[in-house]
Amino acid sequence: MNVKFAHVSDCHLGAWRKDSLNEIGFQAFIQMVDKIIEEEVDFLIIAGDLYDVSNPAVKVVDLATQQLKRLKDAEVPVYGIMGSHDFSPSEKTMILPLISAGLFINVSVPIYINDPEYPLRLEFIEDKKTNIKLCGMRARRKSLEIEDYKQLDRVHLEKEEGTKIFVLHTILNELKPLEFKDMIGGSKSILPDNFIYYAGGHIHKTIPEQLHNNSIILKKESALENRTIYPGALYPTNFYELEQFNFGGFCIVSGNIPDGDLNVDYIPLKIKEVEDLFINAANKSVETVKEHVNERIASGNFKNKIITVRIDGELASGKPTEIKPDTIRTKLQKKGAYEVFVHKMKLTSKEYKPVKIDPNITNEEIEKKLIHEHAQKSKIYNLSKNEVEKIIPELLKVLGRDKHEGEAVKDYDKQMLENFYAILNFKMEDLD
Repeated sequence: MNVKFAHVSDCHLGAWRKDSLNEIGFQAFIQMVDKIIEEEVDFLIIAGDLYDVSNPAVKVVDLATQQLKRLKDAEVPVYGIMGSHDFSPSEKTMILPLISAGLFINVSVPIYINDPEYPLRLEFIEDKKTNIKLCGMRARRKSLEIEDYKQLDRVHLEKEEGTKIFVLHTILNELKPLEFKDMIGGSKSILPDNFIYYAGGHIHKTIPEQLHNNSIILKKESALENRTIYPGALYPTNFYELEQFNFGGFCIVSGNIPDGDLNVDYIPLKIKEVEDLFINAANKSVETVKEHVNERIASGNFKNKIITVRIDGELASGKPTEIKPDTIRTKLQKKGAYEVFVHKMKLTSKEYKPVKIDPNITNEEIEKKLIHEHAQKSKIYNLSKNEVEKIIPELLKVLGRDKHEGEAVKDYDKQMLENFYAILNFKMEDLD
């Protein structure tokens, strides 16, 4: 039997603070649905993080509902799991209304059995058209689902007859790219064997990496980890992803089951062109770097593009604060740029020497010394250096607040800014 299904993960609808970027994410989702209907796929798998938060804005929920309704009307069922962002331990997640409306079929259906070693069992959901059986493990914050996998009755899943697909929102350590080495993952041994396809989510990069540019063939007899596919994010969700990948996408998987190989086609969604400007500031003066930036802007065509500007290196003279992101952003916007991001976190100066710390003192003493040393080098608004030293602990406390469950990114950012204004005694008119 020939089958064709789509696999998407990490849509993170509503993730951006800027509405202009959220609109591109919405367009990517719409184009994905357009392509799925055009290709007449049998079903869609969403491997977690449809939303960026469990309780997104009404506009975000409305967009997702409209598009999933289009798939339902086209008789394309949507199977999926909740990811670490749209899962809620209290079940206060906007995925639930989609499930109730029959627009999203949850394949993570746990049943607890009387087994002291493996008490967690997953039930299968069978697709009526293809008879493919699906199940999966929803994610939790901080990859706590790894503990759930340790209790999973894998033998039960492996013994189930028929053609099976497993959906996960966890990175396998055997497939983890070097740049994600600190991301918590699980060994391939946490997964049950004897599934034709493992639909992965969570990591915002295609795995295997070559999938981003080429189709691949999954051999039926290949190892489990080689049948595990991560399509990456539907659309980039931060500066790094825009800079590195420029665009996102999803997969369409086709082949003859149960005996044939599977062909995995990556469908790129290039909604807006992204142009990267890298400025090497090493051993250059601030003025030289500014001139270089201005030359690149003057000679480029940035009309309707997203521009990422990265300025790295140790300046020979001058301070990193003398290079103003807003100035760069304004110049690029005047040349028609759709959006501009400026990153200079790795821009340093010879004028700022590292603080030396005695390894024998306590953490509290280290923190106090660092705050004192950096306060003496800092200039904030109209505050004295002693005043800066006093408010830094308050600022750190504000920065240490985690985003509450279901709290929108915009609301979190607004609260953070209000706290900063209060601590620094800023007034809005002073910032204009």
